[in-house]
Amino acid sequence: MTKLRVCFISALLVIASVPWFFTEFMSGHVLGFPTWAFYSLCITILYAIVTACFFQRYWSLFADDEG
Repeated sequence: MTKLRVCFISALLVIASVPWFFTEFMSGHVLGFPTWAFYSLCITILYAIVTACFFQRYWSLFADDEG
């Protein structure tokens, strides 16, 4: 996997963590959280897992960078 692809996936998950499509008209609760907050929490946890996997697998790809 290239540096560009790793950065693209990371940026995509950060953008996906913002609940863009939730409006005031969508009300409800999941496990005591508003729906938009539960969605954001789940994506944030997914982002943390993916980032940890990227660090574990591709650390050497970024470590070679002198700049």
